[in-house]
Amino acid sequence: MNDYIRIGIEFFRVLILFAVLTAAFYLGMTWMDHYQERVHRYDEPGSGAVKVSQVSDGHEGLYSWNGHDVSRLFEFLRDGE
Repeated sequence: MNDYIRIGIEFFRVLILFAVLTAAFYLGMTWMDHYQERVHRYDEPGSGAVKVSQVSDGHEGLYSWNGHDVSRLFEFLRDGE
């Protein structure tokens, strides 16, 4: 009998933990949705047009990034494009 009570208490403990974590996840998702509503996706970018092709002298390599490139990457990922 004592084992059934212990199992029942453990079950409700896990159930309450699941409910709390689910509520926290839901509140986080609604907060992100509310934050993303304020971001206008299709406005013109602040830096203007970006040149697509660029002549390289071969010394830069494929993986040379500056701060501007990284910020544009994060903007791309943030907007979900």
